[in-house]
Amino acid sequence: MHSRIAFTVLLLCAVIISGCGGGATEAPPPTGSETAPDASEAPAQAPAVIKLEDGWAINDIITPEDVGAVTGKKMTYFPEASSAAQNGKPKAGYTNDGAPNSKLFISVDVAGGEEGFESNKQFTEEATIRDVPGLGDAAIACSFPNDNVGVIVLRGDAVIRIDWPPAVYGDDAEALGAEIANLLMGKMFE
Repeated sequence: MHSRIAFTVLLLCAVIISGCGGGATEAPPPTGSETAPDASEAPAQAPAVIKLEDGWAINDIITPEDVGAVTGKKMTYFPEASSAAQNGKPKAGYTNDGAPNSKLFISVDVAGGEEGFESNKQFTEEATIRDVPGLGDAAIACSFPNDNVGVIVLRGDAVIRIDWPPAVYGDDAEALGAEIANLLMGKMFE
């Protein structure tokens, strides 16, 4: 009986020693039975690093012609009095060639983060919120109390809001919002 206990103790010590720095072991080669990653999973996005100098303004990187190429309308830049580009919160408007009630609004808070994203969601018609997969790190399409439709996007720490009157540009927030958001993000990020 004592020899059986001694053998068990020795075996247990050998297992403990080999598991605690007794030499690294390599993982066995794949056998082919492992499953490959799901092809429908989106690849991880590169880190969100803004490539623009501090104080950049939206109209510095997106022209009325850029917005017009997306909307299919002749656009005019509309300066936003509430823009605070010097504080990392640029805003801009673009109108259908200056027509009243046609402003497409774009705002960015470069350091808004998750908190800013959630805060922006509070200014929507909650029942209209829909997730937009594949846009930024998180995105929703929604309606706003002023009857505009649009998107709110989180990319890194930046929160982007784009909204417009659906009577002028249509109510497909996912498509139009994603196209303009991708245009903006393509110029903002490395």
